[in-house]
Amino acid sequence: MYIAKGKEYNTIERHVNAPLFKRIFDCKTNEKSTIKITVVGLYRLFLNGKELNKSLFAPYLSNPDEIVFYDEYDVSGQLKQKNNVLCVLLGNGFVNSNDFNIWQNETASYRSAPKFDLQLKIGGETVFESDEEFLVTDSPITFDDFRCGERYDANREIENVFESTSLENFRKSLIVTPPKGEIIKNEAQPVVAADERTAAAITKTEKGYIYDFGVNDTGIPCLEINAQKGQKIDLYFAETVGGNGVDVRSISFAQSNPEYVQHDVYICKNGLQKYKPSFTWHGCRYAEVRGISAEQATKALLRFIPVHSAIGKICRFQCDNETINKLVEITLRSDKSNFIFYPYDCPHREKNGWTADAAISAEQMLYTFDAYESLRQWLLCIRKAQRKDGALPGIIPTAGWGFTFGNGPAWDSVLIELPYQLYRFYGKSEIVTENAAAIEKYFKYIEIKFNADGLVEIGLGDWCQTYTHAEGDYETPVEVTDSLTMISLAGKTAEMFEKVGLKAEKIKNFGKVLRENFRKKYVVDESLTVQTQTALAMCLQLNIFTAKEEKKAYAQLLENIRRQGNHFRVGVIGYRYLFETLAKHGDQNLCFHLIAQNSFPSYGYILGQGATTLWESFEEYERKEGELQRKDGVKRIPSFNHHFWGGVLAWIYRYIGWLDIKSEDTIEISPTMIEGVNRAEIEYSRNGKSVAISWRRTNEKLQLKVNSLGFKCILKHGGKTILPNGDSRFEFTIK
Repeated sequence: MYIAKGKEYNTIERHVNAPLFKRIFDCKTNEKSTIKITVVGLYRLFLNGKELNKSLFAPYLSNPDEIVFYDEYDVSGQLKQKNNVLCVLLGNGFVNSNDFNIWQNETASYRSAPKFDLQLKIGGETVFESDEEFLVTDSPITFDDFRCGERYDANREIENVFESTSLENFRKSLIVTPPKGEIIKNEAQPVVAADERTAAAITKTEKGYIYDFGVNDTGIPCLEINAQKGQKIDLYFAETVGGNGVDVRSISFAQSNPEYVQHDVYICKNGLQKYKPSFTWHGCRYAEVRGISAEQATKALLRFIPVHSAIGKICRFQCDNETINKLVEITLRSDKSNFIFYPYDCPHREKNGWTADAAISAEQMLYTFDAYESLRQWLLCIRKAQRKDGALPGIIPTAGWGFTFGNGPAWDSVLIELPYQLYRFYGKSEIVTENAAAIEKYFKYIEIKFNADGLVEIGLGDWCQTYTHAEGDYETPVEVTDSLTMISLAGKTAEMFEKVGLKAEKIKNFGKVLRENFRKKYVVDESLTVQTQTALAMCLQLNIFTAKEEKKAYAQLLENIRRQGNHFRVGVIGYRYLFETLAKHGDQNLCFHLIAQNSFPSYGYILGQGATTLWESFEEYERKEGELQRKDGVKRIPSFNHHFWGGVLAWIYRYIGWLDIKSEDTIEISPTMIEGVNRAEIEYSRNGKSVAISWRRTNEKLQLKVNSLGFKCILKHGGKTILPNGDSRFEFTIK
């Protein structure tokens, strides 16, 4: 049964302490012992003074009306005959989160105090479960919210509480209603801490001290201070600084209360003490510490601990072009710092599972990270969030927000793109079959949404397009990007369905009809009527044109780029199509220039501006009187840590590293010369297979080395050559 401290839940207006539950019990046997804990909220679990958690922020973040996850722990050999102390500390997590009335979390039907269900089994028999025998008290955590921050009063600590048998000030817990959602075992890769980072610099401000940790990242602070009782320390976290402290404009909304934007509060007890928050994390480069003296403002006072899901890195790349190396570095940092159980949009402002962001980044993330279990579990949450009519929300999990704004085919594509890429990289048919029914339901939903022209026009378009003043000011009509996205999704769905033995004729016909309808409206006199880089590149990549039309369209695309001063004018839907189209038409040098040049807008430009993570949008900035300002005059400052422009990473691996992953066991190596790169090395390993590719260009000679173990490697150079396991060496003359 589920228990809670009470019915009152924490809010910004009325703080409620995180509850700490305790049970003392005896154990008369040494048989196999397990604890199963299901939590609506977050938890930390302690047995005889030892923390058992396999993950930070356990168990997960989900809509409890749809799905609730449990963890299991083998505690065999950890129980004593007498006076075992079992403690559960609960945090709010998703069940009770504040969002300044943006995503409906504060009015969610499931909103409640955190609660849990626990069973201890010994020898296969249930010894006890959570009930009123668990006693509860207030913990020192006086407020917690994974977006807003945590507040902690060290004077409320109970000495040795996790191992002491004392129950003073504990009271009976309350039996409460169980959640409505399905109870499922948590299989996602755990969230883990990386090595602590000390400040690169400390700067005094009017209100306190700025700690600069060198790079933008996601993590938790570690505060260590010798203080007197009652000293109040405020920690504010942000990506940028202004003339008078941290600047929270890129991590908050206009209606946000700045005192509840990534703000931790610590009330000191006497003496040396150490604090790390339990139920919040922050996206930041800078921390502003207020309430400390000059003597206390040392590097030892505050350290930063990066946290992310334990998605192992399986690809390593480097070349002799430092712009590209740096771009790879900041992309990977954005990927990891935005992965807490599942991909987020940003780790500071929203911490939402935006669907388009994950769909756009799926390929590049899976090139580099082993994220199968985490993405598979998130797909389960996606299926649970799908409405009966097939519609999907723009964020998952959601309290209901995202069905009337924030979705559409490019966002909903996560339901197809994730299984497609996971099957491509892992070859497990389960990932397709588990999602097939939901995918088919989605296609039926889209058919109902066809407009009078037999096309699709719902939701968002080419988000964050360059040369615009707001994210939604895209130039390519939504009808164009939506319809072309659905054509792409139909092709990918049919491909993966056929590979696992599922019927695909209806999906193929869907794509065929949509292509015909699109051509009828938008291809006139052998030319596309919408002459944006996004529209042209998508049509070229998706084979919308005849051979004659394609030649004309590609010339138009090149002319468009030339008129733009050889810069890309695309958003997050169009950029990958543009890069791939240019490379496949032999213009990889032009594409490289678009990516790496120093002028605005480009990746080289943001690197030149000191970016340590990918930006949400390409903007020009300047500082006036210490304040960061956009040159276009727009006051809003977008995020400086979004991964959805990271699709460039797959392009780098493919056209500079020459690693083109076709399936879980097949790799193509296609030598492609790019001016500005004369050497590259890449290593990739998965499921016991590995490949290392290195090449070097010297004058007119190209040397290529491949070491493959388990993969079918195909060299495409003047034909196709299947390489044997082990070392292969080649030398070519460059014409």
